Amino acid sequence: MGRSVPSWRIRVENELQGLMPYRRALTPHDRIAFDALLDEVRKRRTAGGLLPALNTWQPTVLSMLVGLMSEVSKLSKRLEALEERHDHD
Repeated sequence: MGRSVPSWRIRVENELQGLMPYRRALTPHDRIAFDALLDEVRKRRTAGGLLPALNTWQPTVLSMLVGLMSEVSKLSKRLEALEERHDHD
């Protein structure tokens, strides 16, 4: 028996593909950043699929934000370690 609603993976990939005209209009530097955001969504497909939402944008944006916060946290810890090392020198 078939599904009445396409899987999250299919829906989100369709949404991301729909953003390609926007991507093409970005500068090469911004394309790299944009692609990184899209990768964050793909890394969190399982989590996004668990939200009972027909709107794909909510879990898509949440996945991007979680990816950004994860990166900010890593950089913050690295900065703290560098500052501590500098203070002890």
